[in-house]
Amino acid sequence: MFDFLMPVWNRLFELTNTHPTRLREPRLPLRGVKEFNLQNPDSFTDQALLGTLKINQPNPDYDRAQANEEDYNIPELTDIPIYGSLFGSGIIAFDEFEHSGIFKESQHKSETVMLFQKFMNRLDSDTHLIKKRLTEWGKDLIVDSQRSLWATTLPPEGLERVILTKGVFQRMWLYVREVPESLKQKMEEEYISNIGMIIDGDENANSQYTEEFAEMLYSTYRWVQNRLEQVNGDRRKVVVWSPDAQKKLMVVHRGMRKYMEGIEDQVFEALNTFLMNIINNISIAAALCAISERTHIIQPRHIDMGRQLTDASFDSITTWFSDKLKASPKRRISNQTESIYRTVYNSCKKVRIDGENGWVLKTTLVHSYAKHLGCATSKFYRTWPDVKHLFDEKRNKKSYVKLREQNE
Repeated sequence: MFDFLMPVWNRLFELTNTHPTRLREPRLPLRGVKEFNLQNPDSFTDQALLGTLKINQPNPDYDRAQANEEDYNIPELTDIPIYGSLFGSGIIAFDEFEHSGIFKESQHKSETVMLFQKFMNRLDSDTHLIKKRLTEWGKDLIVDSQRSLWATTLPPEGLERVILTKGVFQRMWLYVREVPESLKQKMEEEYISNIGMIIDGDENANSQYTEEFAEMLYSTYRWVQNRLEQVNGDRRKVVVWSPDAQKKLMVVHRGMRKYMEGIEDQVFEALNTFLMNIINNISIAAALCAISERTHIIQPRHIDMGRQLTDASFDSITTWFSDKLKASPKRRISNQTESIYRTVYNSCKKVRIDGENGWVLKTTLVHSYAKHLGCATSKFYRTWPDVKHLFDEKRNKKSYVKLREQNE
């Protein structure tokens, strides 16, 4: 995923920095804190993330020829900040986030959590500014971080403790998943099957996709900037909520609350820390979906679009906590889940599609699963991502699934 996103981001930032659209002058290439770039640091030290100060350095703005003039007030020496990865705009990406230090019990970990908490604050006040005290010189380094965060990692030891006690993940758009053993085995076998193969393809395909996606994102950025000019720079009015969209969001919130009523207390407490964040993410996603349609009014359909994105996050958190906070080993849970799906599938009525037998209407599988377990259909959608690799899926006006083992 990162190998695809990285060139798209870099190309997007190149376009944005070189051809910015700004409400106020100057409309020049972006520099300094407003310059967009991608940072992908390997080090998580304070100096790598925040930077440092060079004290009493020659001032590049100092002009010795004018220094004797009475009103000249530019000092000969100055402090020059050397900023780290968090400074600036754009994206900071951590491909191995388990090394960040937030999963370990230490003073450094506590400070790292604080850094992430600070730079995820809103930009309409100074609360996102990170202040680093340089005790050797008695001065502060102020780091203005206006970045978004992209972080991936294998689920590290202690993840549930950090989620429950530190609050940093509640502010992210979190997806968490343990890969089932059966899927790992399938991926291993596919990898082995491709060893030694020379696969011919269009070497320029990736660059074509990079340009296409970057241009689409840049076009969206330009639309937002033009809309900002139309509302005289009032960011609150770039997109506005329709009354129906607000009502829809309230219905969604009440539905989530009702769904959580039937969950065990331990899992409920964990999910409850994410609920407001999920609602906030639905709102953000709805606004982005409206913008992608080039409309400034958020409608109920945009709430539905946003939910398609956030439901996957909410379901993954629910499933992961349900498994983690139980004593059962994850392999046993995975095997039990797969066994239940096979049993339910085998009990369903099969139909013939395109000359193939063994297909089951997906809605039939959903309701049969719920009936078999005596649960709500929402549990099917929570657990389906962990077993869908066992099934083929086909859409013929309606969605049908077929257990792959039937083909072998």
